[in-house]
Amino acid sequence: MFGHAGAGSHDEASHHHLKADALGFGDTVVIAMASSGPTQSIAASLAAIMIAVRYAGFIPLLICFIPMIGIAIGYQRLNAWQPSAGATYSWVGRVINPHAGFFSGWIMMMYYTIGTVSLTPLLGSYTLSFFSDAAANNKYDTALVGTLFNLLVLVVAALGAKASARFQWLWAAFEYLALGGFSVAALALIYTSHLSHSVRISASWFSLSGAGGFHSLIAGILIAIFLYSGWDTAAYMGEEVEGKKAGSAAVTSVVLLFVVYSVGVLALQGVAPASAIQAHAGNVLAFVGQRIGGGFWKDIMIVAVLGGTLASLQAAIVSAARISFAMGRDRVFPSWFGQVSAKYRTPMNATILVGLLNVVFLWGSTLIGSLGTALSDVVSTLGLMAAMFYLLTAATAIWCYRHSITSSASNFLLGGVLPGFGAVFMAFIIIYELATKALNGVELSFGFGFAGLGLVLSFISSRVGRAKFYSDPTTSHGDTIEQDLENPTTV
Repeated sequence: MFGHAGAGSHDEASHHHLKADALGFGDTVVIAMASSGPTQSIAASLAAIMIAVRYAGFIPLLICFIPMIGIAIGYQRLNAWQPSAGATYSWVGRVINPHAGFFSGWIMMMYYTIGTVSLTPLLGSYTLSFFSDAAANNKYDTALVGTLFNLLVLVVAALGAKASARFQWLWAAFEYLALGGFSVAALALIYTSHLSHSVRISASWFSLSGAGGFHSLIAGILIAIFLYSGWDTAAYMGEEVEGKKAGSAAVTSVVLLFVVYSVGVLALQGVAPASAIQAHAGNVLAFVGQRIGGGFWKDIMIVAVLGGTLASLQAAIVSAARISFAMGRDRVFPSWFGQVSAKYRTPMNATILVGLLNVVFLWGSTLIGSLGTALSDVVSTLGLMAAMFYLLTAATAIWCYRHSITSSASNFLLGGVLPGFGAVFMAFIIIYELATKALNGVELSFGFGFAGLGLVLSFISSRVGRAKFYSDPTTSHGDTIEQDLENPTTV
């Protein structure tokens, strides 16, 4: 069974804690950015956002940035109080309610585990497209290659946070240089009239009427939430980042994502008429590369998308493993999840299980058509799940710091106004999605079914496991935390 740190020798303690100070600030930013996967996300969403708001994609990106930065500041303040691999799970459990904490951890794991179902086949398809179009369209071939990639990133994730960061740096350097280079090249070719049938930036790209009205704008905002989501991975690395810098890395990631997405969307959507972009929705960045530089540059863009997808898959494994590790450490999950490798100081059991679950889901959806449809329906609710745990985190940050919010103007802004706006914004998006039936009945049933299952499991865990977390949430994070909940450290 998992015991308290400090109860034995240093070697014994190493089995109970992740490796402290394994990551620097830059490492954490790169991992958080990879979780969002800018290149892969633009590849998946450029055509969709143009369908939603025409050429006015910058507006939903800007609107969504404001609440996201407020929520990220909430993460930063909570991380300064208690760095935890469970992040929202631990914070909500301590500050609001243990069952609400379990629910938060559960939906975050669903987000990061089931979400990979949409990533892994892409890896196989992109890779095989270099060799054979027939193989790239064969679901068994793509599943096999996707499995090999999944096992590769699983091994890297299991070797430690530093190994994961080095892997991410390798891809980030290539991915962002490629995306930035193509964006600059696109603008240069458009404005020197060297690109036929291109579209130049105009004032209508920055107006509500140019977006097609309020309803269209909300549709664009829902896509923008999907684009930004994933930066919170920085928080799950909180126990492994030197100097409590995980919160600052989260804020920095949101700012950088806004810049990358804004420049990428504004530059690349003009390389061809909207109808042409939408006609190539499935391989839009390959089409952009072909338009800008021909076949070789098309292949470069495909490799960039492939690398971004691979990095996103690894970041998802890292995130889900640390959330389940934190829940296992608190014994709301079986304590097996909370064990740490003595050699690599990683949540080895949780990492291996999460990675293998990805493979099971992949082959299940490949071999069983009904399971594939069910998982696709759940994937469609991921934006709703992300809005839920962002809302819970922002609300928790406000309540946690409620006694110090009015102590100064800066505390009022950073601790109250910005996280509060983020919470209200996410609540509005959830209500709007439900009220306008943005998700069909099957998607809602699966999405809320998985969420409801989390609450059922929480009550079962509290009765069967009788973890101390339920009776005394201050035990979250492995050891009893003596810090006064009513007066957490301010930032």
